[in-house]
Amino acid sequence: MNRQWRARLRRDAARRSRALHCLLFVLLIAAPCAAAPVLLRPQYRLDATVRPEQPQIEGRVEIAFTNLSRRPLEEAVLLLFANRFSEPDTDLNDFTRTLVYPRQVFDPGGMEILDVSDGGAPSSAAPLPVTGLPPATFVRVPIAPLAPGVTRTLSIGFRTTAPHRYGTFGAVDGQLTLLGGWYPMLAALDEAGFWAIDVPPPLGDCDVTLRAEADLTLLLNGRAAPPGAGLARARVPGVHYLTLIAAPRLLVDETRAGETRIVYLHAPAPVSSQRLALGPSRTELVLASLAEIVARRPAPVPAPPEVVVVAAPLRQDLTAPGEGAVVVSDRLLELPGLLRPFHELQLAQAVYAELLRRRLAPREPARDYPWVSEGVSRLLAERYLMAVQPERRDVYQWIDLFNVFATVDRFEVTPKIPFTGAFFAGAREADPRHVEVGGVTAVGPPGRVTMAKLRALLGPPAFDPLLDACLNDPAPFAACVAAGAPDHPIAARLAEWTGPYPAIDYRVESTEFNVPDGAGGYRHRVGMRRVASRPFVEPVTVRLQSLGGADVDVQWRGEDGDVGIVSTTTDGHVYRAVIDPDRALIDDDRGNNAWLPRTQVVVDSADVEVTSSEFGIAALLVGRLRYDYTKDLAVSGFYTNRGVGFTAGPRLHWGTPIDGARFRNNLYAFYRFEALDRSFVAVDVPRRRTGGQLGGFGARYDYGNVYWGDWPTRQRRLRLFVDWYETELGSNYDYVDWGYVASATTPLFTPRTVLAGEILNGFSEPYAGSLVPNQGLYGLGGERSIRGISAEQTLARNIFVLRTELRRELTSGLDLDLLDAVVLRDINVRLLLDTGQVSNSAGRIYDVGRWAVGAGVGVGLRYDVMGFFPASAYLDIATRLDEDQGDVQVLFGSSQSF
Repeated sequence: MNRQWRARLRRDAARRSRALHCLLFVLLIAAPCAAAPVLLRPQYRLDATVRPEQPQIEGRVEIAFTNLSRRPLEEAVLLLFANRFSEPDTDLNDFTRTLVYPRQVFDPGGMEILDVSDGGAPSSAAPLPVTGLPPATFVRVPIAPLAPGVTRTLSIGFRTTAPHRYGTFGAVDGQLTLLGGWYPMLAALDEAGFWAIDVPPPLGDCDVTLRAEADLTLLLNGRAAPPGAGLARARVPGVHYLTLIAAPRLLVDETRAGETRIVYLHAPAPVSSQRLALGPSRTELVLASLAEIVARRPAPVPAPPEVVVVAAPLRQDLTAPGEGAVVVSDRLLELPGLLRPFHELQLAQAVYAELLRRRLAPREPARDYPWVSEGVSRLLAERYLMAVQPERRDVYQWIDLFNVFATVDRFEVTPKIPFTGAFFAGAREADPRHVEVGGVTAVGPPGRVTMAKLRALLGPPAFDPLLDACLNDPAPFAACVAAGAPDHPIAARLAEWTGPYPAIDYRVESTEFNVPDGAGGYRHRVGMRRVASRPFVEPVTVRLQSLGGADVDVQWRGEDGDVGIVSTTTDGHVYRAVIDPDRALIDDDRGNNAWLPRTQVVVDSADVEVTSSEFGIAALLVGRLRYDYTKDLAVSGFYTNRGVGFTAGPRLHWGTPIDGARFRNNLYAFYRFEALDRSFVAVDVPRRRTGGQLGGFGARYDYGNVYWGDWPTRQRRLRLFVDWYETELGSNYDYVDWGYVASATTPLFTPRTVLAGEILNGFSEPYAGSLVPNQGLYGLGGERSIRGISAEQTLARNIFVLRTELRRELTSGLDLDLLDAVVLRDINVRLLLDTGQVSNSAGRIYDVGRWAVGAGVGVGLRYDVMGFFPASAYLDIATRLDEDQGDVQVLFGSSQSF
């Protein structure tokens, strides 16, 4: 090891010597014609005015830069990041829209270039088209030829409008949160003389003057100017971008961790954001967590004299780098104590990234700094949390604990929760929606994904001390790790791992278990295959599981190809092999990465139907192969005021996936048995009673596109059904049911107002001299027919019902916390109007003149269970309009009624 380090030091010294000679050569060549000093990084002189209304910022920036490339430049490329928000986001769905737009409506942002001068000569800016980004996100500025080593200054007048949106660039509730990109920024220049728009903005030095037209508190990269201060000027050296936060009022709370002062700035909680819970307040919880994170930081993390933390209306990401301040969501730690470690881990990561910034930023290339900073701070945060809470459960341990519920599978494969990154480390892209200035063109995975692979490749015993050593080394992190681990192709692996993530699938192709080895043990072999859209080599763990013995992990590096074999010897019998049991890898199809058995039995759904005239409860039990959501066997038990029974049969799912666990097309074939409740009668024919039982076969075809059932705006659903009851199948009655149910929703001007409609058309036909029992007849009223009419009011063999609703959100941005168990997020109201008819004559159900009418109003609530898992409930009150009736029907349920 000593020889390796001496060799590394010699290589570093030679590299620094070559760099110094190259720089001197450039300076000597450029000296005769240089009109300004050589700048190793851009210099920004910024003078701007901030106002609360749109456009929020207007000013001028002077950018001085030196051509450090090998060829003359004839243009400069600028990033106008605000123009990223000039067009609506195209990848939003009903759930994610609520995390981006406060009122679910797009509000544009943008930046206007007022004038440009090149060294005092007038110039212009023309859009530079970039795939996937709105026009003028990048612009070209023609300049007079700029020789290598020569410095030039661009002067640009600009006007910036912040969009009304949550996140790291927007204006919400009077607070302006702009983490970089609110002024023109110079793109990175590579050695060959090309402007690298796929690289984050390079490090620069800034001299900033800000004025506020109103009494705004200004926070610039952690430096605060109070309301009414007038002129705020600051020098901000060595940052990739300027972070500006402005608000009418920011409360300041402080604590200490040793010699470090921790300052926490946050807006006053509005009336719509309150917490009813025992114990410390939310601010006290945040300060206590920050103090412990700083006080018990791992050894490589320095202790600064001050740490500034500011709360902002972030909804998708829990934290964001502020280059001088740690930016956190105003919903930080809004969880029960049992789950707070998930938020604390990401909070510690953000704090350590800021504490290490001054050390890492100057030495890391602009391309590498984001993933190195994020990845290193994540490992250190995990180290911290392991020290203070060694018994905590990670998200997959929680999943395994509650894996009897199918909703847990959907939570794992497509989590519909805010702050997903706080729970799931794996992600294909660090900034998939390109909403951060450092990731506007980035396509690589987050640093934590890359760093986890690096740690697995070298092994924790070797990697952890190397990480500490490299954090204190002046060389870039990748070069340091490569020098410290010369037996591994670090450079090649990092080139693969930091690029676009491939489509990838790992499979168990063969196994050979429990072959006696002659010494009392057993040999095992597992054949594996990797299918990837591009070359991608990473360490893969294979776990051999045994009954009554310890599991054994074997690593497959896959460096010799996409097919490989791992083998080992154990003392006991092995019954299963599982690839990546801890879900450390991103695998497109986890259904084939385990050798049988991998069966699973889950409760898929439990429905409760409660109205003033009926009651029903049902639960669906599903048996399937783990991670295979295309086929299963299902048993549903139910109890209603009509009877008690079950259905059982196979289900198939296919077509376009709605999410990772549901599909648009679904077919269910089943046997049904129901013991009828003889007391169930029609109100208008009370003497007609039917008892006994039903037995027969049924089928359901369901089409649906609903991604998020709590507020679907463009819902399309169709169900075709048929049921055949036969005495030979255990029934006392012989008849057939068939029909369809179709529903749709559409937004009216805004997703906050939705028109919903549903059609139910069903038929029953007895045969062989039988009849349809009361319990099998369609009801004119009830939860599934005309609301406002009793479920037992009128029964008949055929039905046609048209149900409509007008839904409207009343609030947005609610944050009413009840004991950290339920957090109310939204209240909505509904107007109901249902009409239709039931009849023993199929033709009469379409006679509009005979249709009954029910109408009512309802209220719906959207809330987060345990502070992070969205859910909804509704309460409707309805009555009949076409006849004199004093009865009022009350209906209660979860999710939307249709």
